[in-house]
Amino acid sequence: MKQNTEADVRTDTAVKITALFFIAIIFLAFTTDPIKTGTKEGERAPPLEGMMYNGSGWTEFKMDNYIADNWTVGDANAEWLVIEFMDTDCGFCFDDADEFGEIADYFMKISRESDGTPAWNGPTVNFIASATQLDLPNHETSRTEIISFRDKNGDEECANGRPCQSRGGDAHNFIYLDDIDQDNMKEWKVPGTPSYFIVQPDGIVAWVHSEHPQEKVSDGLFRLFDEQGLMPNE
Repeated sequence: MKQNTEADVRTDTAVKITALFFIAIIFLAFTTDPIKTGTKEGERAPPLEGMMYNGSGWTEFKMDNYIADNWTVGDANAEWLVIEFMDTDCGFCFDDADEFGEIADYFMKISRESDGTPAWNGPTVNFIASATQLDLPNHETSRTEIISFRDKNGDEECANGRPCQSRGGDAHNFIYLDDIDQDNMKEWKVPGTPSYFIVQPDGIVAWVHSEHPQEKVSDGLFRLFDEQGLMPNE
């Protein structure tokens, strides 16, 4: 019996190509993140990186180190993020520094009750300020100015020529990122300062101030924790 070997080869090749095609589809299905990256609520937060100042020196920072991919709603042990995009020469940032610092101390569990217990007993929230330099007149910053703004010391001038150390409130206890080159600000498509975001432990944007202008950061956190059953018992 004669056999059409050429046809057999073509058939075999077609089967192999089809098999490889389906393998590729399956691979993409398991490796492709179905959640869009962006800064709207429900999207996966873009990268946030840079050199951070924590009160003692500058070290490398990557937001990925704060993300728990396996977090599930209702897990009160994982830590949340609040990200502020600010400019030390921004008048609104200067005026809001007092209240924002108090909110940060409360949710970072630095504030204490009279008996020494944390004032906030819910999930820990880490606060991060990404300090940029806006393309506006008299908006010229530096790492020295960022330190002066955070720590309330030194002779640097901040918003409207006011001494950085004259801003309201105490020294901040959260980290500041050097985003003078606006890399993070552009990645997050932030139009101006101050801009605030709340990010869930799994890296999903949970709250954007521009979408809730009537809410403060603390209002947003309380509402989210209440909706997710994460408010501590009285």
